Amino acid sequence: MLARLAHATTHHRKAIILAWLALTIFGGFSASQVSQRWLQSLSIPGYPAYEANQRSLDRFGTGDRPPNVVVFETKGDATKSEAIPAAMERALEASPGARASSFFSTGSSAYVSKDKHTTFMELYPAGAANINTKSGAEKILAAAKTRLPSGVSVHVTGHDAIMEANQNGDTGGPSLLVEALIGGLGALVILFFVFGTLPAVLLPIAIAVSSILNTFTLVWILTYITDVSFVVQFLIALVGLGVAIDYALL
Repeated sequence: MLARLAHATTHHRKAIILAWLALTIFGGFSASQVSQRWLQSLSIPGYPAYEANQRSLDRFGTGDRPPNVVVFETKGDATKSEAIPAAMERALEASPGARASSFFSTGSSAYVSKDKHTTFMELYPAGAANINTKSGAEKILAAAKTRLPSGVSVHVTGHDAIMEANQNGDTGGPSLLVEALIGGLGALVILFFVFGTLPAVLLPIAIAVSSILNTFTLVWILTYITDVSFVVQFLIALVGLGVAIDYALL
């Protein structure tokens, strides 16, 4: 059977090469389209935390996204300040649909430092968690700072706020593109060392490109049937490149 398949493939090699070339070109289009259909969430359905968050989201409209933490510091007793609860109200208004908890809404000392100079509010944004959803930390901070008297400072932190600050800041290291180019150059050096000629080096790369782009076509179709996490795009690239090179080394 394999002999007949090899014979048929060799006999119709031009048509097969053209078909793969056309599918690969279409795969480039598929890769651009599937980027808009990834499930932008790291949550795993079925787990207790996920299900609890979904119930909270359905009932209250919040609870799925991590909270923004608005921290106030003053030289005096924060629990007796009139400016801090007013600033908290402004911060809450800057995040429509959000829910909040603080010392002033619960009376709990868990929201206050031991020296009573620092207190914070947990502000739970409305809506479902999404990789591309912004925290709104800058808008919240601006609202909280409005009419805030001297001697009282405010900062906004939290998971999403920190992630955004890391993305916008200068890490001092190479960019992701530079790292990818360095890795690709290293792979080419290794392949050239193993095979010794440029055509032999380019063959596994061509197989990898074809495999990766055609897999994106299949996954694009799959996204219309079920949710597919955005993490899959990285697996496709890594596995496609690795398998193509491994088989080329056989």
